[in-house]
Order: sequence, then C-alpha cells, then structure tokens
Amino acid sequence: MFITTDSEPTMMNKLNPKEQEVVLATLGECYRRLKAAKMTAREISQDGFNLMFKSVYQTMVKSH
Repeated sequence: MFITTDSEPTMMNKLNPKEQEVVLATLGECYRRLKAAKMTAREISQDGFNLMFKSVYQTMVKSH
C-alpha cells in the first residue's frame, strides 16, 4: 500500500481521465485472470505480474 499526502502527486493523478480508466481496467483484468487461475497476487512474481500487466494494457489501449 502506498501512503501519500495531498501535496504528493500519485502516478494516477498524473494521468488524464482516459489513461486512468485504462489503467484501472487493466488492473481489474489482471486480477480477474489471477482469480481464474486460482492464484493470488502474492503467488505471482513481480516480473510475472509486470509481464501480464503490460500484455493486458496493450490490449486495453487498443480497445479503448
């Protein structure tokens, strides 16, 4: 979990609304895939999640 103050911009705050929508949809799809595989986020490596996120993100960008 990240803790920020109001004066600290988060990555999401730096994105425009369309980009935020794509990132949130991508995260949702990543977690849907983990659930379908009966896995938790703790059971996948950081590299594995990053690879999945990038793949899903590319697909989401094309469809949005």
